[in-house]
Amino acid sequence: MSVELTFTTAMAYTDTSAYAAGSGDALDTFARFTRVVCYDANYHHLWVRHDQDWRAVALAYFGPQHENFDDVVVLSEEGDVRYIGDHDPLLEKIPGAGVFGAGAKGWGYLADIQQIGDSLYACGYKGQVYKRYGPNDWDHVDKGLLQDPKTAQEHRIALSVINGPHENAIYAAGYQHADWLPPKAFFFNGTLWRELELPAVAERIVNMYVESEARIWMCGANGTLLLGNAQDGFKSLSTVDDNQLFTSVCKFQDKMYLASNLGLFIYDPANQDAGIQMVKTNLMPELQDANIVDSYDKVLWSIGPKDIARFDGTTWERIDHPDNPPIR
Repeated sequence: MSVELTFTTAMAYTDTSAYAAGSGDALDTFARFTRVVCYDANYHHLWVRHDQDWRAVALAYFGPQHENFDDVVVLSEEGDVRYIGDHDPLLEKIPGAGVFGAGAKGWGYLADIQQIGDSLYACGYKGQVYKRYGPNDWDHVDKGLLQDPKTAQEHRIALSVINGPHENAIYAAGYQHADWLPPKAFFFNGTLWRELELPAVAERIVNMYVESEARIWMCGANGTLLLGNAQDGFKSLSTVDDNQLFTSVCKFQDKMYLASNLGLFIYDPANQDAGIQMVKTNLMPELQDANIVDSYDKVLWSIGPKDIARFDGTTWERIDHPDNPPIR
């Protein structure tokens, strides 16, 4: 099936390859369809695709030492997990997660998946956090964080992102379903979860980047850009002039890149006075959109709902997807 796509999530895989997941533009807004595509400049057939009959919310790399894996993992909002690699299709289901699937317990959709240490972790609404202990073996690691399905709307916690430097230092963040969606962030030391205090100017947290154990970056609504850790606290790096919705953040060549609804931005920790500035790519036309920014070794990838580009540190290159009209 050929269908124009809007990409909702993505990840860098290597210097020459990236994955993205998209929904079909001609389909209903909530249609259960995802096309996962892979671009690899080293192959004659530049694009490979995998279709699923559910809505993907996150992609991650998974390569545990104790299993024969070197895969890209796709998570659906209902807790379906697909492993794409050099093997037959492999699917798992996180028990209890989701809304409409069999066995859903009423907590709600999932939002993110990430390899932390040697394990996969997934998070979502009402404080859900799951750990994968082995094949088809997922269980809660959210004691004290998971909310009763009957929790009042204004008190519900939605976890948008999970990550951490190792399994005894895990961060999960998102927002509360109250007026203006106040930000929420939590820290797990391998045993207990505790809530973190965030700067008063911070708003809804959307994404996270782990630079080191001491330098955890969080980004989100209304220009929110935070740096810190659970022990020392977090500080805000944005100004009142920054009102973008930052949806992704990563480090490349000692600078921080941020994807947003207004385009691609850059922040230089060595020149804080310069603030957060828009990236000029010299593409014709300039980048039309940005949603996910990710780096691998010597290459930076920007993958928006329609516009895909890569940067080798010197030159930007736009990459057209065959399902979508070229950007000219």
